[in-house]
Amino acid sequence: MFELDYRVCFPKQGVYISRNHQWAFAAWSMAKKSGRLGPHTTLLHVDAHLDDTWDGVIAPGLHEMKEHSDFMEVAGKLEIDNFIWAAFAARTIDRIVYVCPKDADPSDPFDLSGWNLEGEQLRPVKKLLADREYSGSRFESIDQLQDHVAASKDGLQILNPPNSVILDLDLDVFKAKLTDPKDQSLIPEELVREQLRFLRALYPYELITVALSPAFCGGASNCERLYRLFLEVFELDLSEAEKW
Repeated sequence: MFELDYRVCFPKQGVYISRNHQWAFAAWSMAKKSGRLGPHTTLLHVDAHLDDTWDGVIAPGLHEMKEHSDFMEVAGKLEIDNFIWAAFAARTIDRIVYVCPKDADPSDPFDLSGWNLEGEQLRPVKKLLADREYSGSRFESIDQLQDHVAASKDGLQILNPPNSVILDLDLDVFKAKLTDPKDQSLIPEELVREQLRFLRALYPYELITVALSPAFCGGASNCERLYRLFLEVFELDLSEAEKW
């Protein structure tokens, strides 16, 4: 099940699943091309990692994409940590709401003050930021996001009601000790269900992308358990999935 090129989807439900996270970029691009996504899109990125490496903006072919094959080709050149900036540069997404534990990744994804934007290497980023602001929100956990939504009169204002919202979920967010690769334990199964139910009910997403990331979940067995729980809560039958 967890081959490097494992990708399945449920087109009617707008759910695209892949082993490795960079393929989410292709799903977002296809959705933009087909009109499923509107002119402005917020990405809700729920992950143990920020995946905010900037060099996705210089992926070969990024600005020449036109068709499905182009999206897949560019995604194949991306890495598991730079696909968000690639999608921002391609104008596929506009804002990002990060839900990522700070003990796993303490940096502020929107604070670019330490970036040498005057240097040759980051010139493409400087050019991009002169036209568009890289902005959004950051929460440390699904629980914190849940508390924010419950406490606010309009908790969903964090999504800045655009035309579209993508839920981008990496199953590694359910690992109990994210900073200890030797500890393979997951958070309790019922808590996983509870958090998945919250995410599902939060918004009528135009698109949902899921990364399985078995290595970061603590191995294939953990990943299979989390995958089963995702399919259960989102009421998806794997026998009806299509390859993409």
